[in-house]
Amino acid sequence: MGPWRELWRRPDAAMLVAGGEGERQVANVRLAVVALLLITPIYRLMQNPHDAENFWGFMVTLAAMLFAFAVYLYLRHRPYRPWLGFLTSTFDGSLVTLALVLFVIVGPPLDGVNDKITFEVYFLVLMAMSLRQDRRICLLIGGLVVLQYGAIVLYVLSHYDVVALYHAHPWNGGFSGSDQWTRIILMCAAVFISYAYVVRSQTLVNRAIRDPMTGLLNRGYFDTLFDYEIERARRYAQRFAVVVLDADHFKSINDRYGHAGGDAVLKVLAKTLAAHLRESDVIVRFGGEEFVLLLHDTDAAEAVAKAHVLRQAVERLVVGAPQHAIQFTVSAGVAVYPEDGTVAHVLLSRADQRLLQAKAEGRNRVVGRNPGI
Repeated sequence: MGPWRELWRRPDAAMLVAGGEGERQVANVRLAVVALLLITPIYRLMQNPHDAENFWGFMVTLAAMLFAFAVYLYLRHRPYRPWLGFLTSTFDGSLVTLALVLFVIVGPPLDGVNDKITFEVYFLVLMAMSLRQDRRICLLIGGLVVLQYGAIVLYVLSHYDVVALYHAHPWNGGFSGSDQWTRIILMCAAVFISYAYVVRSQTLVNRAIRDPMTGLLNRGYFDTLFDYEIERARRYAQRFAVVVLDADHFKSINDRYGHAGGDAVLKVLAKTLAAHLRESDVIVRFGGEEFVLLLHDTDAAEAVAKAHVLRQAVERLVVGAPQHAIQFTVSAGVAVYPEDGTVAHVLLSRADQRLLQAKAEGRNRVVGRNPGI
């Protein structure tokens, strides 16, 4: 199950941010391209309003325009979520399939399988999937698009006399099984390349932004991420909490158990924090034994309550073998956007001050907006 779970692993917070930016780029391009493509069917429909192929071509492009505009507006007012990447990728691929199906039904059927313009849009769709930075989209929706085109080919082959069709409409070209098989192979290759790009991109990004010991995001990436979170919260009128958390008496742990013992404590602490937070939340190793948490859609009371849950979970931990068991505690300070500040350094400073207050009051405690909660 390990490799299978890895194959279908959700993008983490860093890749979700990258996927959101990619989705916005695709949304802008989609809106511009469909607007330009709408010119041709409108012109053809005006020239020959009674032609069925012109009518349905216009309807398909109009539907694409409405969808493109709806997605564009959504992304201007809402944060990106993985389900949107699945939806838009499915729509983009299925729209190309629908156009080819209409060619089969309305025009000479060989138009649908010999088309050399609309078919190539498949490759734009398949490669654009990688911009969502989600390997599941590449595999699932990419595979769906390949199956859709394969179904069109099988339908034409099984429901029509392709030889007779060629003699009746020679300008559409004949049906070639080897050509169709080559098309499907090339589409599968595009799916694989898109998937490989996401995997490689995730590997490179993780090497650059993650702490090698704990696997958490590092401080260098945190500065960029924090500004992004503030901008997103401002844009969508949301709030989030910043928790600065620190292992108590960590220097004495290093002095008593050595750096190997200290490293073991940090690894277990990082794993415990990750296990008790949502996938959408962000955990950063800020430096040494200090960690910063960004909790989405969380107010002051909820953040303090969550910090207490984390504190109690750490309090129960035992690190190492029984003869060298290490027990430790943590202290935390909590700040909330926008009540405690609307810029990164102010929020971080406020949370850090409350962390120092928690340590001054005896450690193993949480201080938020209302001390004593």
